[in-house]
Amino acid sequence: MKKIWFLAAAALWPAVLLNAQTDGLAKDVQLQEAVVKGARVVSRPDGTLIYPSEEMKNAATSGYNLLRMLPLPNVKVDDVNESIVALNSLVGAVQVRINGVVATADDLRSLRPKEVAKVEFIDRPGVRYGQEVGIVINIVTHRVTAGYAMGADATSAPKADMLRGSAYAKLNRENSEFSINYSGAYSQMDGMHTAERTDYQMADNTITSVQRNTDDMVSRSAGHHVQTRYSMVDAEKSAFLATFSASLSEKPLNRQRTNVAYSDGRHVHESAENSDKVVSPLFDLYWRKTINNGQTFTANATGAYTHTDYAYRFASDNSAFGYTTLGKTWSLRSEAVYENRLRPFTLSAGMRFNQKYVDNAYAGDVSLLSQIRVHSMYAFTQIQGALGKVRYMGGLALSREYYHQGTTRYDKVWLRPKVNLSVPVARHLSATYSFTTAPASSKLQNMSGMAIVNNEMEQSLGNTALMMARRDDHQLAINYQTPRLFSTLSAHYRHNAHPAMQHILRTDDNLFVKTFLPGRRIDMLMLMSYTSYDIVPEHLNAYLSAERLHIINDGQDYSHRLTTYNFSLGLTAWLGRWTLMASLDNGWHFMENEYEVGNILSSYLSASYRMGALSATLFCQNPLRHDGKVEEFTVHNRLMQKYKTTYNRDTSSLIGFKLTWSLTKGRQVKGVERDVEGLKDMETGVTRSGK
Repeated sequence: MKKIWFLAAAALWPAVLLNAQTDGLAKDVQLQEAVVKGARVVSRPDGTLIYPSEEMKNAATSGYNLLRMLPLPNVKVDDVNESIVALNSLVGAVQVRINGVVATADDLRSLRPKEVAKVEFIDRPGVRYGQEVGIVINIVTHRVTAGYAMGADATSAPKADMLRGSAYAKLNRENSEFSINYSGAYSQMDGMHTAERTDYQMADNTITSVQRNTDDMVSRSAGHHVQTRYSMVDAEKSAFLATFSASLSEKPLNRQRTNVAYSDGRHVHESAENSDKVVSPLFDLYWRKTINNGQTFTANATGAYTHTDYAYRFASDNSAFGYTTLGKTWSLRSEAVYENRLRPFTLSAGMRFNQKYVDNAYAGDVSLLSQIRVHSMYAFTQIQGALGKVRYMGGLALSREYYHQGTTRYDKVWLRPKVNLSVPVARHLSATYSFTTAPASSKLQNMSGMAIVNNEMEQSLGNTALMMARRDDHQLAINYQTPRLFSTLSAHYRHNAHPAMQHILRTDDNLFVKTFLPGRRIDMLMLMSYTSYDIVPEHLNAYLSAERLHIINDGQDYSHRLTTYNFSLGLTAWLGRWTLMASLDNGWHFMENEYEVGNILSSYLSASYRMGALSATLFCQNPLRHDGKVEEFTVHNRLMQKYKTTYNRDTSSLIGFKLTWSLTKGRQVKGVERDVEGLKDMETGVTRSGK
């Protein structure tokens, strides 16, 4: 009965909202505007609208490079390693879109910055964008009706033995476009080493101290990815895209050898090796139809398969442990969305359906067949508009989560409301508030039931009985904008009720087992400020980001608190053909459960020169650094206290070079792009060795 009631409420939600119209609906509130980092920025209820300057578009060599130049609070864009992530886990995932549909690697590499019209930065996304999405970056481009474009890039960092390259070609004719993309990467890291000290409280209440020094670490990886696509776009009326992609990623060698010294005088040698090979083909269909009076219907379906070959072996002077995994994962994702741009507000409604089957066969010292079935349904409605001076977004989502593994079954319906409010306070000042509640699930690898030997005294054990928890988020922000200054101050509070939390148990024979059990709560409060100022409009910009983070972790038998301060700052200069960039941050410091992780101060410098179709970039990571210290890892547990420091000399004073070439002919710019790389389902449930 409860499920039926919830479904009825979700179905009636649009009608309730439509009948709730009042005479208080007013004209749109005048939007606040500023020039930030050379780009024109316009505030909106769910974020900002950014118009890149011509200087930016001329200087940028790819979509990654353009986004790095833009004012994107709480987002870190790495155009060298080609990643876009939130600065902290409170925010959630960053979803990049091009013309409203999901886009990542291939499209961002081949995106021509000169064809970008604007960028929508949505840091308070509605229920329309799905679960676990905290920030949406939507790049809007002009449509191309004729000509071709091709390009290639190569990045090399000899000290780190890293080489990455890509190439693309696009052919446009009237409403049709055919494109093909290829990318490949190779790296071999051998400059890492770790120093670790662990104190174990034994069953007889004595303390055994263990010092582990790992000096021989080698990690080799290679990957290839190809994508082909056909698209047909009829102006603003309809669009059809068909995409096929295939990826091969391989880590043939990941080895570490450790010297272990015990407090009782014993010395042991340990070694751990693993190899990993993943093949993943994907096929995606996308269709969009625009009806008269601003009505749009969108549908898509994505089918994917992932094949995993994984092997792990641990050996010491006294014991050995190893296993292999043959993993197969099938998934199907589908979505249908209706949108109607009414005068008082915009109404959106839709449904997503995901089905996933995991079949992982373990052999060796572990003999296990892990078969997992996951089904989910996500239905939503939302409206966005204005009441007087208040801009709002109100949404309600209903999700059903089903999980089946062996004798364990889980089936639950979740009601997920979300509200965004924005109101102007003064001429240059505005305030926003958002609230959402959502389920928080565990990773499939933590639910496999596998027992993995990490070293002679530690194991990791999965828990098949883990259940989904609830997470509530509140965010309040104040924004200040002038023609040359943009500043935002925000407070974000997250409450996780009874989440799956790591716990360490001790057996009678003094083996320390890490597993996951339902905890009491994980609460986090973040105060963050971001300020950007144009020192010389369109030529020199500086930004500063600072935050205070307070974290509360209450497990079944422990309570830990952590307060940290994080900051980052940067400069960008546009000097004709030259673009200079510099950044500095003190590293992300965070605690989850009983595990505290702190990154070390890092810096970055780059200089780019553009000459016709060719652009060259010289970059340096952590200049004048030689110690190679990159991370500090601490375990705060009543039975086991661990302190581990990781060093990587390859990332100290790392110098690299990137060359980009592009060519166009007959391009007529009048754009629907869809990249399915972000649609891949890479959570295969395969249990891999960890810390």
